[in-house]
Amino acid sequence: MDTINPPSGLPNKPTGFEEFYVDTPMTPDEHQEETTLYDVRRPITHSRVEDALLRFQKVRRFESERWDIFLKYLAYGGIDIGPHMFAGVDGHDLKNMDTEQIMMARTQTTIRPATSGLPVDFNKVVKGYLTSFFPYYFVIESEETVKLATVTIRSFLSYLLYHDVCPEYKDNVEEGRKSCDTAAEELWKNQLLTVNGPGDFNAACSTLFGGFLHDTYTQDNQWGNTLNLITRDVAHKVVKFGLAAAGSNEQVIQFHKLAGNGSCSAKRVDAIHGFEVTAVSRSGSAVSAFYQKHAPGLNPVGKLYGKAYCDPGKSAFDLPSDDHAKWEEGSVQQFEFFVEESLLQVCYPGMKVIAPVWELGCGVHFFEDVQTVYCSLYTPLPNDLLLGWQKPRGVVVKKIPDDQASTDDEGSEEKGTCE
Repeated sequence: MDTINPPSGLPNKPTGFEEFYVDTPMTPDEHQEETTLYDVRRPITHSRVEDALLRFQKVRRFESERWDIFLKYLAYGGIDIGPHMFAGVDGHDLKNMDTEQIMMARTQTTIRPATSGLPVDFNKVVKGYLTSFFPYYFVIESEETVKLATVTIRSFLSYLLYHDVCPEYKDNVEEGRKSCDTAAEELWKNQLLTVNGPGDFNAACSTLFGGFLHDTYTQDNQWGNTLNLITRDVAHKVVKFGLAAAGSNEQVIQFHKLAGNGSCSAKRVDAIHGFEVTAVSRSGSAVSAFYQKHAPGLNPVGKLYGKAYCDPGKSAFDLPSDDHAKWEEGSVQQFEFFVEESLLQVCYPGMKVIAPVWELGCGVHFFEDVQTVYCSLYTPLPNDLLLGWQKPRGVVVKKIPDDQASTDDEGSEEKGTCE
């Protein structure tokens, strides 16, 4: 979908998205106008929300990147974006228009009457867009990019509340604002874990016992392989000190027993896409002191607890009936990972990590090759499948006779059958 030029504005004029920006109080005339405009007896989608969109665009100044993010959010929610039917009017034409006509001429968003039958859920669209579409459509280069999206969408939802556009959905809109706040805290942490994970301990386990790094390892980097950041000797040291500092006595004894006879190997946990974080245990002062004394060149580890996770946005595994019953009962497999302090700082309960999980014979788990990290609010929706969709050519739409159409369906003229 091509990027559409944002509405123009003075460069030094406030955008309306500043942290402490508030809308100016309404005059009695404006209040009376909006009371009529946003009367609950009017349809919510292609009347009240569409009118609110017109006025929101008028009182906000969008930079190019912010405008692109906002338009994609609207399109994800089922709103058509693109040149309006009045596009192409020049300055002379605008002089002869009233305020309402100017807004109509400049807008690039419309809501088709056919969408009136679709369910309205502001919060679900916010969660779907911010957690399953935005992070993978736009390049998140900094925390400011995250704020650009969450602040923009939150501002629009606040506008709906302040102007009482849809009072019957007040609680739902408020939930959407809270989802924006949660996504603002979690999205950048997800990016940091994706880029910097899985950490030294997990990479060392992968190198030594099985997995992606083990399969690509070449002694002394003979093939110039830049994927191997540590040698096997260093990997042994990382694992040994990690278990000694944070592992249980049973884990340490069993590990040394298996390592002594050369039978310590890893088996991948099947039928899962990754794990969901359930708890984070940071490394304490005792662990830090242990590393400082015995291994000052290594990073102290703490523990990351998780449970098996299957991504609802992906195809389900074909599991035996017994395994299906375990998932339904909630008795899923639990994991305990050893992770460096720098990564534990960006982990939080509810975080979903899509990565291969392995288990050593001594009961220690490790993960590797972090592919994707989802928010606690992760909500996959099929909305993005229709972005940019156009009705195929040669399709004839038959209008449904009035006596066969529902009296409350204002989009009946666009329903029909294909010939």
